[in-house]
Amino acid sequence: MPPADLDRSKIDFQKYYFYGTVLNVPPILLMYPMRTVRLLQQRKSSVPVSSSIFTVIRDVQQKNGTRALFAGATVFSLGLTTTKILQFATYDYMAQKTKENDYFEIEVLKNPSVLSGVLGTISAVVTTFFVVPFDMVSQQITIAKAGADGSIASAAVPPTTAASVAPPFTPTTPSLSSTAVKTKLPIYVTGSFEPLQPPQPMPISESLKLQFKQEGFRFLFRGYYATLMSTVPFFAAYFPAYEYSKVWVKDGINYVRTMDFNKDKDTPFPPPEVHQLIISSIAGCCASLAGVMISSPSDMVKTRIQTEQRLQPTNGTGVKLPVPSLKWMDVFMEIWKKEGFMKFFSGTKARAILAVPGGALNFVIFDFVRSVSIIRDSDDMKPLSLPLPSAANNEALY
Repeated sequence: MPPADLDRSKIDFQKYYFYGTVLNVPPILLMYPMRTVRLLQQRKSSVPVSSSIFTVIRDVQQKNGTRALFAGATVFSLGLTTTKILQFATYDYMAQKTKENDYFEIEVLKNPSVLSGVLGTISAVVTTFFVVPFDMVSQQITIAKAGADGSIASAAVPPTTAASVAPPFTPTTPSLSSTAVKTKLPIYVTGSFEPLQPPQPMPISESLKLQFKQEGFRFLFRGYYATLMSTVPFFAAYFPAYEYSKVWVKDGINYVRTMDFNKDKDTPFPPPEVHQLIISSIAGCCASLAGVMISSPSDMVKTRIQTEQRLQPTNGTGVKLPVPSLKWMDVFMEIWKKEGFMKFFSGTKARAILAVPGGALNFVIFDFVRSVSIIRDSDDMKPLSLPLPSAANNEALY
């Protein structure tokens, strides 16, 4: 992310959107199998899923084919690319306006790290609304097509109700009241021993239609608050970590240059033209790692909420049973009580592999996108990367 306090910066947002779109899609598609692994490790499943990334990839490839590793990639790429552009553009626009308005006379905002954290969090909250429907649908497609045994039905876990944890015997079926029969009203029972009639196997497209019909537009935004609770801590750590790491990396470049590795003073090491690439990539990795570690528990809850195929279960007599609760705290406590604290960190390795190089690419791409989108005055046509004679003028790199 470019520094939030850059002077004399005006951005051509048409170029910004174009280059941001073109350059973001390939990395998303390249890293998508890591997202598939993360979802499979985090979903609710009666069959244990290996914690080894390569084992999960191998099993999916053998049972469902290589294409299954990319199931849902098109929907996800469309949503994430749009969201990234909106997020970074929102960040840059707010940074530009904050500078123009003298930081709104808030002294603490003049600290680049503080300003970066505030703007990063606000931009993430603003753009979360746009990504949730794409994230929701793509996750269900991924789980259905990359699930166990190459079967859509077996990949979906029966909805969690009181009945799903019942003792293994079948009691007497409850009788229906004449009023219920006449009015054909659905009966919601809480009996712990009701035998379930699981939903019939169906393509994921049909499952999505039925869930949409059952929940309406709320289905597309299922997990919105859970996404916010995952996104806010991620970016609250992400952007400040980038700002701090950027300083460390620039100090490291200065230190390397003092080591006199290169006797030729006309060609300093590392070359000035790669300074921005080095800083963006290393600081981006550090920022992503910090965000992943802090937001892992919330991300686990979000995945459970969004991947639940919440079709209404019935018992053997057709009586409709309660749908599982998808409230954030209910899901959190269910994981805590039944699977333990460490379950909140399932899929963290895959998520880190996805986010760390992805974070580096984010900053490299958007540093480049921003550099080619800045409208410069005639007296501001200086190179983006400059030599580093001292730590005092390191900001000249940008």
